Amino acid sequence: MQPSFVRKPEMTLVGLVGCAADVSQLDICGLWERFDGHLKHIRHQVEGKSYEIHVQEETTPPMHFCLVGVEVSRIEHLPIELFIKVVPACEYAVFTHQFKDGGFADAFKAVYDWLQKSQYTSAYPFDIQCYDSRFKSPDDPDSVVEIWVPVASRQR
Repeated sequence: MQPSFVRKPEMTLVGLVGCAADVSQLDICGLWERFDGHLKHIRHQVEGKSYEIHVQEETTPPMHFCLVGVEVSRIEHLPIELFIKVVPACEYAVFTHQFKDGGFADAFKAVYDWLQKSQYTSAYPFDIQCYDSRFKSPDDPDSVVEIWVPVASRQR
């Protein structure tokens, strides 16, 4: 799996957050279901995409945070249950994952294997899954999701 590269400006995401010691302990489908009930209350949505951002904190004990949500052009009158995350502007390695090629575990193994062997390093301790009209469900082999990894050159 080879990435394309894109420079993205700062993004403001609004959504629900779950946290656990490990991503495998999170009910991400449940987060999306709960979030769907809040969509109609979020003003100024940037149409067409939704996002899942994962932040792994290397602490003791370890913590994994996941925000599921949408991008907004400005913040206004949000339900108290929702959180705001400002994602910094940076260059991303963008991987297109087709579910006919395997599940998320296979995709992320390929992404981080590529990163380890590449001339890049992770610029920030997060990655983003970007969902657009090509995504139907993780059970649909024709579904597609983009995985964005913030990168910086190792040569700095």
